[in-house]
Amino acid sequence: MPIFRRKPKPAPLISIELPSGEEVERAVAAELLRGRAVLRGALFMTNRRLMFESERGDARWMIVPYGEVASAGLYAAPNPHLGGPPSRRQCLCVETAKGEQVWWDFDEQAEREWLPLVQAKVDAAKAILSDDQ
Repeated sequence: MPIFRRKPKPAPLISIELPSGEEVERAVAAELLRGRAVLRGALFMTNRRLMFESERGDARWMIVPYGEVASAGLYAAPNPHLGGPPSRRQCLCVETAKGEQVWWDFDEQAEREWLPLVQAKVDAAKAILSDDQ
């Protein structure tokens, strides 16, 4: 039995109203990695897209629809030689069809749980897009 019992932190709540039919399925406190910059906030998985809401700043949202994702995976943090913390052994990364990479860092166990869910949503979005063509 652990000496210190920590209560799990409640999942973050999204601060905007979503369009009709869109719902948040998962949420986690996360960091968006952008070069040397690290933005703290919350990552939301909806039934239509991944949404990151930064805690502060003018550009508070990073939104990636599943239909625009080319691939998703867990990789070592980018640019560790630029001063990134060595503790980032893995991060959730999605690459868009345009070749852009979006990196999020949060609890490693949660990242392993999120990855197959994200990949399944990306595959489903690709199937819908191919059926429409």
